[in-house]
Amino acid sequence: MIENLLLSLESLRANKMRSFLTMLGIIIGISSVIAVISVGNAMTSSVTNQFAEFGINNVTVGMQMRAEEASGQFDTATAKVPKDSDRISNEQLDTLVSRFPEIETLSLSEDAGRGKAKLARKYSNVSITGVNVGYAKVNKVKMAEGRNISEADIKGMRNVIVISDRAADALYGSNTAAIGNNMIIYTDKAIKQFTVIGVYTYTQPSGMGAMASDKDLETSSYIPVSTAKKDSQYKGFTSLTVVPRTGTDLNAFTDKISVYLSKLYEKNKEWESYAYNMKSELESTNSMMKTLSLAVAAVAGIALIVGGIGVMNIMLVSVTERTHEIGVRKALGAKDAHIRTQFVAEAVVLSVTGGLIGITLGLILGFTGSKLIGADFVLSPYIILGTVLFSMFIGIFFGYYPANKAAKLNPIDALRYE
Repeated sequence: MIENLLLSLESLRANKMRSFLTMLGIIIGISSVIAVISVGNAMTSSVTNQFAEFGINNVTVGMQMRAEEASGQFDTATAKVPKDSDRISNEQLDTLVSRFPEIETLSLSEDAGRGKAKLARKYSNVSITGVNVGYAKVNKVKMAEGRNISEADIKGMRNVIVISDRAADALYGSNTAAIGNNMIIYTDKAIKQFTVIGVYTYTQPSGMGAMASDKDLETSSYIPVSTAKKDSQYKGFTSLTVVPRTGTDLNAFTDKISVYLSKLYEKNKEWESYAYNMKSELESTNSMMKTLSLAVAAVAGIALIVGGIGVMNIMLVSVTERTHEIGVRKALGAKDAHIRTQFVAEAVVLSVTGGLIGITLGLILGFTGSKLIGADFVLSPYIILGTVLFSMFIGIFFGYYPANKAAKLNPIDALRYE
């Protein structure tokens, strides 16, 4: 077997250009398949990570206008706003938590405006959001200094605030210096004063916001939701996020909450409730992307068939060229199996060599494509193993006919062939 491999490699070296052109179809096919699947896996991984940032295992609960009411609401300026009696009240939230032991925590938020925090000649642009205790967990707010909003802050409607490390650095010089200091925020409607109790680590978002300079960057700041509600005419909520306990059947839990909320809104003629999770959306998106990747890879795989035909064609030419050599070997005692094995080995070496080149090129293209779309490159060893085995299969499948033809040559006729 080793001798056959050495003879095969010698044959490749003797006809470098012809061998390369023969392998070209396999190289293109293999590289295309690997590149497409690698980019597809990178996109799937990127989408999964993006969903995870939003909380794939969380349930979003809220209210929306009924379809028959919303049909005429095209103008957002005159669109109906839910009355406080339509919104989800604090009492209903307490009932929801007590009714469903699967709930670990809730995340509530209230927009409290935006403005400019000033200290002497220093300033920082901030948006103010009223939050509850569960908000930090759901939105992954990581504290750098001090503490977060507590239940006592919410019950006492305290004028306390948690700011970003960017705002702390711009106004006070450091995170530590910010704790305990007053922050005055000038908004369009009022001047608000808070005491800084914590500083969180700001994460630069992607998109247009990331283009702002540090000086003009607007970062979020958090106050107790009850404090934010003091200045709001609405005491209830239009939406919230529910975090279920670990091990909860997410879809079944979502359905249970949906049924419960539907009963609360069954007599409301204008508004209805909704509850959904992003897990099913992620599964559907991933399934669609995988199907698309496989479809494109299947089209690219046609080049492999073309490459296999090229292998068969060149092996038939090789058999014709080496007819006299075959006759000599048979005259010296070589059996049909020896001749067949030699030519199959040559076809396999040709295909596997093309496959290895295709794998290398495909990985380079896949890595480059992943970086161009801003996704992390995902390397699947199963794809590489599969392509190597498939290359060997192509060599055996398309090389067997020429090899068998060579093996069946009559030694006398072969010796006479010029």
